[in-house]
Amino acid sequence: MIAPALAPVVIAQETSTCIGFHVACDTLLKGSLATLMGVILFIGSVLLVASAVFGRLMGYLVLSVSLFGWMIVFSALWVFGFFSQGLDTQANLGPRGTEPGWVVEAAGQSFTEIPREEFSGFPEDEAWRAPPAGQRTSITSAIQSYLAEQANEEAGLGEFDRGAFTTTSFVVEDVSYSRAEDGTELAAGHGYYTGGGPLITVYLSFSQGSVPRYSWMFLISSTILFLVHLPFLDRAERRRKEILTGGTAPPWYGPA
Repeated sequence: MIAPALAPVVIAQETSTCIGFHVACDTLLKGSLATLMGVILFIGSVLLVASAVFGRLMGYLVLSVSLFGWMIVFSALWVFGFFSQGLDTQANLGPRGTEPGWVVEAAGQSFTEIPREEFSGFPEDEAWRAPPAGQRTSITSAIQSYLAEQANEEAGLGEFDRGAFTTTSFVVEDVSYSRAEDGTELAAGHGYYTGGGPLITVYLSFSQGSVPRYSWMFLISSTILFLVHLPFLDRAERRRKEILTGGTAPPWYGPA
C-alpha cells in the first residue's frame, strides 16, 4: 500500500470547524444567537435612550465611539495583560485560538513523497534521538489520537459511539525527536492497532498555534471602527453646536 503525505492535522485539539473558526457549527450558531440577543437588549436599550436625547444620528455616533473605545481598552487588556491581575499577569487573557501542539504532517505504511527532508532519516539517522523529558508522552498521545481518529473515520464511528476506537487501542513505538534547520521541532514514531494490523509511520511537527488570534481580531477591528466613527461624531457635534448657538434644527422624527 502506498500512502501519500497527508494534509496537516492538529492533534489532541478540537478538529471540527465552521467557516475557519475551529468551532463546531452548532456551537458557533448558538453563540452567535446569544451574542445577537445581548447586543439587542443591552446595546439597543442604550441606543434608544441616546437617540431620544441626541437624535438618531448623534445618538448612534455617541454610542458607537463609546463602545469601540471601550472595546479597544478591553481587548488591549486581553492581548497585553497590563498587570490587570497583579504583577504576574500573563498575556493572552481573552478568547483563545489554536493551542500549541503536535501536528501530523504525514502518515502511512510507505510514502511516495515526504513533507520534510529530515523525515527521510528516521529512525536510523543520528539526528533522530530520544525525545526530551516530558515530550515522549505528548508525542505518543498525539500519534494515538491521530490513529484513533482515522480509524473511527474509516469505520464510520463517532468518538463516543459504541465500539469506537480510543487512544488505548493503539500501541506506539520508536518515538524519536529531531529539529529541522529552521528550528522547528520534529517527531516521528510507529503505531499499530493492538488487535493486529499494519505498522503505520507517523511524522509530526510542533505548531506554536495561534492563541492570541481572536484577541488581536477584537483589538484591530475595534480600533478601525473607532477611527472610522470618530470624524463623523466630530462633524455631528459641530453641527449641533451651530444649531444651539443660533442655527435651525432639522425636523425631529422621534427617537426611532
